[in-house]
Parts: sequence; C-alpha cells; structure tokens
Amino acid sequence: MRIVKYIFLLIVLGAIALAVYIATQSSKFDIQRSKVINVSQSALYSYINDYKNWEDWGPWKEDDPNIKYSYPEITEGTGASFSWTGKEGNGKMETIKTVDNDSITQKIYFNDSNVPSDVYWTFTPVKNGTKVTWGMKGEMNFMMKAFSILSGGAENMLAPMFDKGLTNIDNVLVKELKSYNIKINGLVKKAGTYYIKQTVSCKIPELPKLMSAMLINLNKFTKDNNIAVNGSSFAIYNKYDTANNSVEFSTCIPVKDEIFTAQGSDITGGKLEPYLALKTTLTGDYSHSKEAWDKAYAEITKNKWMEDTTGKYIEVYKVSAHQHRKPSEWVTEIFIPITAKPKPVVKPKPVTPTATPAAPAATE
Repeated sequence: MRIVKYIFLLIVLGAIALAVYIATQSSKFDIQRSKVINVSQSALYSYINDYKNWEDWGPWKEDDPNIKYSYPEITEGTGASFSWTGKEGNGKMETIKTVDNDSITQKIYFNDSNVPSDVYWTFTPVKNGTKVTWGMKGEMNFMMKAFSILSGGAENMLAPMFDKGLTNIDNVLVKELKSYNIKINGLVKKAGTYYIKQTVSCKIPELPKLMSAMLINLNKFTKDNNIAVNGSSFAIYNKYDTANNSVEFSTCIPVKDEIFTAQGSDITGGKLEPYLALKTTLTGDYSHSKEAWDKAYAEITKNKWMEDTTGKYIEVYKVSAHQHRKPSEWVTEIFIPITAKPKPVVKPKPVTPTATPAAPAATE
C-alpha cells in the first residue's frame, strides 16, 4: 500500500514539476519560412490573397481530408475571412491589412479562442520570380506550450507545415498559370443587351482589385432590387493608356430589362447595341490577357480590317475566379469592334484581242 502511495506521490510531483516547467517556458513565438516561386509578384499575391484558393494548397488537408470550409461573401482583401471545422477542432482567419503585391497581415483564431495569433506574408520580386515569406507569431497558452514541448518546440510544430504549404503553392500555381490557350474565333456579331454598370478611372495595376469590388457591389444591387441577370459579367474599356499607366473602364452585369437608377447613383443602366467584332477566347489566368489582345490585333492587321474606335472594347468573363478556383479553367472572351468587313477588290481581267487591228489609212 505504501508503495502505491509513493508511486502516486511521485506521479503527482512529476506532474507538478512538468506543469511548472511548461509554465516557465517562454510563451512567445515567431516562426517563418520562405520560398522563391517562379511566378510574378502580382500573380502570387493575388492567389494567396483569396481564401478560396487555400483549399488547393493548404497542407492541413492531407492530415484531415474531411475538413470543412465556410466562406462569407468577401474572401479576398482587407476584411476577408473564412472558417473551418476539422478533427483537431475549429478555427477562423481574417485579413487585417493588405498592401497590394507587397504584404498581407492576418489574424488566426483556434477553437473559439479570443486570443489570436498573427499571420503574415511578404512578397519580394527576385531574379527567378517572387520570394514569398509565410510566418506566424504570438503567444501560446498553457495547452499550446505543452503541445509545443511534446512536438519538440514551436519551430518543429509549425515550420514543416509552412514548408509543405509553400511547396504546394509552387506546384499548384506554377502549373495552373502555365496552362492556358488563346483562340481567335474570327468576326462575329456581338449580341446586344441591357446592363447595369459602375465606371471608374484608375492606374492600370489597380484595375483587378477595383473590378472585383465593383462586381460584388453590382451583384448585391441586383439581389437587393430583385433584378434578373441575363448572362456573364463583362467589362467595357473606355480608355486604356499604357503610356500614362491609366485606364477608364466600366464593370457591367447584363440584365433582362432596361434599368433606370436615381440621379447621382454610381450604378447606372445602359444598352449595348449589336455590333461587328473580332472575337478572341482566352482560357486560363488573366495574366495572359495582354498576349490574347496582342494576338487579336495581329489578326486585325493580317486581314487589313479596320477598327471601329467609337465602338465597345469588351471582355466577357464566361468563367471567372468567382465561379472556379483554378485559373486554368477561367474563360474570357475579348471583343474588338470592327467596321463593316471590306469587300475584296476585284481586278478587271485583261482583254485579249481576237484579231490584229487594221492600220489606219494614210492621209495626205
């Protein structure tokens, strides 16, 4: 009996000693990993900035294939968030601050804790692509410190996850961005439609972020006002000035009926009349848009067609990032307005005489 008591006492003392040891360990941690990925700074930033893409590269899914994700309406940029439920518990992440193409700051909460850890990303252009750094810092509670000690420290607990995640991003994103196709469809009659739009002028690099925010706003407008949508969203490019790095464009949603909005509203209605256009289809990431437009203009030059510079230059987003996570599946249709197709010039055939004409009579 005494032996049992001694053993029990030793266990208690050992537990107390372990608890004291855990409690006296530093609770602060700051773990990070970096990797050079052979894609542009903007492409890598945009991919990681959207939480819906995290399902494709997140390392935790390999350990928990049944993990469930939940997304609100906003999944990219400041104010974005997502949550999950898995075998290890639940959690939530939200984006606190973004600096376009440069950095992302986030908060992560585990198991309904009110004390978050800080997650940070930085993106630095280098010779072979972009150096991305993924890190986490904060303070561990008692249970996290205990688990950390059993795992060999916070470094051993978090660093392998970061390394695996960055490798997955490299594998998925590079493959996705390299997979694209450009098809010249030829001259078509672009169908007309009623639409609602928001118009803005900005610097060219600001275009994707603004267009995404405008599209969310337009979709909300159609839902709030029970407006029937009639096709895929599109953009009208009113001005694209590479020399001055500026663009004026309208983000549009086609609707079944003509819409009139209150005077002063930033959302207005419009009508697109049918017109002749050269159609080009890009299947793949938007980073290949310039190549698609360049090939379209080369086709115009080859066929000696004339642009209708008063017409509508349009991109239709048949399959967009809002519908499919994988960039290789995105489908964008480009329409460049063309004047009436010129008729081929028919040269007259030379007339071959049937007989030698008689010489004129001599006169005196």
